[in-house]
Amino acid sequence: MKNQYYRTFIGLPLRVEQGILQARHLLMTAFEGERISWVDPDRYHVTLRFIGDTKVSAITEIGRALHAGVKIPERTRLEMTGLASFGPRKRPRVIWVGFEETDFFELLKCEVDRVLEVCGIPVEEQPFRAHLTLGRVRCLHNLEKYYKTVEEMNQQFSGTVIFEKLVFFQSILGPGGPEYHVLNEILLR
Repeated sequence: MKNQYYRTFIGLPLRVEQGILQARHLLMTAFEGERISWVDPDRYHVTLRFIGDTKVSAITEIGRALHAGVKIPERTRLEMTGLASFGPRKRPRVIWVGFEETDFFELLKCEVDRVLEVCGIPVEEQPFRAHLTLGRVRCLHNLEKYYKTVEEMNQQFSGTVIFEKLVFFQSILGPGGPEYHVLNEILLR
């Protein structure tokens, strides 16, 4: 078991309102025929930190360190703020929804990064943008329609979400999308 690894990340699970689920359905219908892997709403979360390959022997230590070292915020209700896309203009990779208020995420990410660094996991050097991934673009046949649809449906992706816990997840990749298993969780106050 010493040399076994789990693919892990730390995230904030969330549930969206019915209006977002309806907008998601309309978006999926608009992109029918395009190769987009849609995230199951039961797996919705905001990733604070993707860790990747993590020694199984370090899982318990990381969980304890998170409990002991992260200053736990209060449960938080935040507004979602429209639809957007990551990736180069000619090759978008991710369809996502952002949030109006980002301080909550920034502060919690700093706490998580500090604790992980103590556990020997260095801080990432890439920029962080809190978002909810709706789908991963595999291939598009009609790029113009893609951006027109994202722009037209932007306002439909607004609503309130509540964050109630911080979770240390194992991600198991599979043909039907990743499976997430809770390794450790911390309830927000």
